[in-house]
Amino acid sequence: MTPSDRIVSAWERAASEVAERWRRSAAARRVVAGQWRRTRRWPLTWMTVYAAVFVVLGYGVLDRPLAFVLKARIGGEFEGFLKTVTHLGLAAVWLVPSGLLAVAIMLAWRAAPLLEMRARLARAAWVPGFVFLSVALSGLLNLLIKTTVGRTRPRALFEDGVYDFAPLTHAYLTNSFPSGHTQAAFAAMTALTFVFPRYDVAFIAMAVLVAASRVLTTVHFLSDAVMGAWVGVVVTVLLHRLLDRRGIHVRLRFERDRKLND
Repeated sequence: MTPSDRIVSAWERAASEVAERWRRSAAARRVVAGQWRRTRRWPLTWMTVYAAVFVVLGYGVLDRPLAFVLKARIGGEFEGFLKTVTHLGLAAVWLVPSGLLAVAIMLAWRAAPLLEMRARLARAAWVPGFVFLSVALSGLLNLLIKTTVGRTRPRALFEDGVYDFAPLTHAYLTNSFPSGHTQAAFAAMTALTFVFPRYDVAFIAMAVLVAASRVLTTVHFLSDAVMGAWVGVVVTVLLHRLLDRRGIHVRLRFERDRKLND
C-alpha cells in the first residue's frame, strides 16, 4: 500500500467513526435540542433552574478545589489586569453617571418650553433611568441575600480553613454570596443590551470578564459569581418587561439602525 493509499484509508476510517458516533448521539441531540427550545420559551425559569443547580454543585463539589487551584496559579501581571477589570463591577461606576444623566434630562424637561420637546425628554430620561434602576434594585436584592446567607469568603478558607455560613451578618468575610461586582456588571450590561442591542455580545462579554475576575482573583467562589449574574440579569429583565408593558421603551434607535431594518 502506497503512502497516499494509507492516508486515504485513514481518512475513510476517521470519517466512518465520526459518522457512527454522530448516529449514536441522535437521542442525546434530541434531548439537548428539546431542552434548548424549552429554555428559549421560558428563559428566566430555566435560568433560575440552571443557576440553582450550579450553586448547589459549586458549594458541594467545585468551589473549594477550584479556589485552591486558582490561589496557587494566578498571579503577576495577569492578576494585576484582573484586579483592574474588576473595578467595572463597582455599582458606583454605573449608578453615578446614569443617575446624573437622568437628573440632567429631567431638569431639561422641566425647562423645555414646548410640549413635544418635553415628551421627547421624558422618554429619553428613562434610558439612563433604566440603567440606574437595574443596578440599584438588583443591588438591593443582592445585599439582602448576602446578609441573610452570610457565606464566608475564600480568604477565610485560605487563612483559617473556614468554609461555612454566618447568617444575618454583614462583615466583609461573611458576605461572599452572591458577588456584588458580578451582580452590578450583569445588571448594567443587560440593561445596556436592551438599550443598544446591536452591541449585545460586547456587553455580555464585559460582564463575563468582570465575573471571571472575581473568581480568578479568589475574592469570590465560582457559585458566588453565578448567583450574582442571576440576580443582575433577572431583575433587569423583569424591570424591562414592566416598563415595556407600561409603554416605556428604552431602546435607542439611530438612523443607521433604521437603514439596517429597511
